Amino acid sequence: MTWYFAVGMALGLYMIWGGATKSGAKPYKYLHARAELLWKDRAHQFLAVSGVLVSLVMVFLAFTG
Repeated sequence: MTWYFAVGMALGLYMIWGGATKSGAKPYKYLHARAELLWKDRAHQFLAVSGVLVSLVMVFLAFTG
């Protein structure tokens, strides 16, 4: 597994964690602020689901590439 798949997986896991806990950490706040423009009250759920998708795609690409 190359390093960029690992970085992508880490970002996906961070998005899942931030969305599930409704984190107030600075990097997550930036992600949430952008998602909130479109998703309003459901931005945390959107980021959690997006994190799952990012993680799954990175795992798939790591094992197929």
